[in-house]
Amino acid sequence: MIERDHIDKLYRLLDEAGVDIIITAPDNIEYFLGVRTIADTPFLLYASRRNGLRLYTTLLDYYRVRSSVEHLDVEVYALSRRVKPSDAKVVDKKWSEIIDELTGEGSGRIGIDKGMESPIKAVVMEKLGDRIVDVSEKIWSMRMIKEDWEIRAIRRAINITGKGIREAVNNLTNKITEAELAGFFEHRVRMENIDEYAFPPLILFKPGNSYPHNLPSNNRLGRNNLVLLDVGVKYAGRCSDITRMAIWGRIRGEEKRVIEAVEEAIDEVLDKAEPGMKAEEIYMTAYRVLEKNGFAERFIHGLGHGFGVLVHEKPYIAYGVKTVVRPGTVFTVEPGIYIPGRFGVRIEEDVLMTKRGLKVLSRGIRRVFT
Repeated sequence: MIERDHIDKLYRLLDEAGVDIIITAPDNIEYFLGVRTIADTPFLLYASRRNGLRLYTTLLDYYRVRSSVEHLDVEVYALSRRVKPSDAKVVDKKWSEIIDELTGEGSGRIGIDKGMESPIKAVVMEKLGDRIVDVSEKIWSMRMIKEDWEIRAIRRAINITGKGIREAVNNLTNKITEAELAGFFEHRVRMENIDEYAFPPLILFKPGNSYPHNLPSNNRLGRNNLVLLDVGVKYAGRCSDITRMAIWGRIRGEEKRVIEAVEEAIDEVLDKAEPGMKAEEIYMTAYRVLEKNGFAERFIHGLGHGFGVLVHEKPYIAYGVKTVVRPGTVFTVEPGIYIPGRFGVRIEEDVLMTKRGLKVLSRGIRRVFT
């Protein structure tokens, strides 16, 4: 669902950098061209005001990629040393040789997305050395501010995620396992024609939800429990990321107080966060609430993160992050409290910073199911 404006952004990036640019991070390729990245597909996008846009990939992915960008002014080439189909633009060269051909062996500077990971980043770094101009932050500044069509795609992803959450909650039984419950979520969102999750579903009962990083197991729900559902999908190339809690049976007073503290922290952020605030200021808004309630030392991760092409993107809403959050930025607000080996509570809203403050994109999904 790439729009022409992202190609225009790429040319604007060329003008701002003042040099030709090589982009190899798959998520940047997806952002600018709408090419879906699968597994560890290597890409090299060469952008030049003089020579236009050239995209290199393997023969394995050539035809799919060429089809993806046929409506754009992009020349697509396939690397292949042996097989050379007559209907493909085949380049019988190594990645290092392509870089030499595109950039020459002189002292001219070349922009690259140095701060992002890619399968061929090491080759580019070695070949270009001190000729590199890092354009990563310029790209992030573009990716952080969402276009209207991106926000619509995110809203749709959130809506579908909500359907999956409700389906999972509706299938709670004493004997169900975390893994089985994840299957109910997955089946429901597949029914909405979702072909990619933002990340593997994290559906966790006690005590597994006391660890922020964990995976569903064969742990059974039992009679009294707290269920954490951290899930997301990808729709039209853009992600959602939502966490909800479900109460099964009766819970202890301490667990109830933790849920209330987490909700209070979220509400304080929604009420106080404004455009122009630094990410760490938003983080501290939530931290102070949890500190007041005596749970600060159990809040062991950042408050949130941006998302879009990837489920974790800048800005990171965390201590020490000076990034200014501007209108058009989409990010999560997800305070969590974890009592190791016993239970954990995390609730995560997807929000959009507007000129007047935060708008909750995930408002239609109940925070705590009872």
